[in-house]
Order: sequence, then structure tokens, then C-alpha cells
Amino acid sequence: MDKLMGLSKGNKLFLGGGVLLFIDTFLPWQTWSAGPFSFSLNAWHGFWGVVLCLLVIVMLAWAVAGILGVAVPGNLPAGLVTLALGGLIFLFALLKTLTESYRGWASWVGIILGAILAVGAWFVFQDSGESLPKVAKAGAPAPPAPAPPVEPEKPADPA
Repeated sequence: MDKLMGLSKGNKLFLGGGVLLFIDTFLPWQTWSAGPFSFSLNAWHGFWGVVLCLLVIVMLAWAVAGILGVAVPGNLPAGLVTLALGGLIFLFALLKTLTESYRGWASWVGIILGAILAVGAWFVFQDSGESLPKVAKAGAPAPPAPAPPVEPEKPADPA
């Protein structure tokens, strides 16, 4: 419990938004009625929804691993991975809601939770001190190659 209380604001938003979004994926994202009958589907139906839900699971595993201090394989930049997960989850929550018909109230809550999660991811990224990778502009010349190292001159032999 002390580890949770010691988290930064960004980590709290990221983890809290992720847990609430995971719960929200089981609520009715699509609803429709036919006469006296009502039907609903949760976020786990359809391509965009499955990808969204899998990303939320990966995000939760990533956040818990960071809190517990578990070393991840490779030299993954933690802040950049967190930012990418937050942005992708928000994007897929938007796609799931806006491309489906018969939107239910839980889909709109999902967008809000995805936005909260993305804001938390941005704060975590800023706290990490990392920077976004530089992207070369199209048609821009490549930077010059570094000059080869120059060997120092050897002193002359006195003999």
C-alpha cells in the first residue's frame, strides 16, 4: 500500500485509469432494442475492441511491473513505452466507439478513461526525463558523418 501512495500523479492517473478502463470493457459498449427485447455487447466484441482490451492488459502488466521494480528485458525506454501505450489505448477507445453503431454509455466512459490514462502516460513520460525520437524531414539532407579520429603525432627519435 505504501508503494501505491508513493506513486507520482502521472503513475496514479495511468494505473487508476487503466484499472477503471479494464472494468469498463465488460460493461455495455453497444446497446440496441428490438421491441420488448434489449441487447448489448461489451468492448471485447469486434476488432477494435479486442485490440483495445489487449492493450489495456499489456498496459496494466507494464504499470504493475514498474511499480514492483521488475526489470523488463532489453533496453526499453520506460517513459516512451508508457507514452505509446497511453496514446494507443486512447486511439483504440476512440476507434471502437466512433466506428461502431448503437453506442452505449460505457463506450463514452471508455473514451474519457482512455484520455485520463493518456494524460497520466504523458506525465510519466515527462517525469522520466526522456525525449521523443527525432524524425528526419522528408527530402532533408542526412547529417554529415563524423570525422575519423586523428592519431596524435609520435615524438621524433632523438638518436
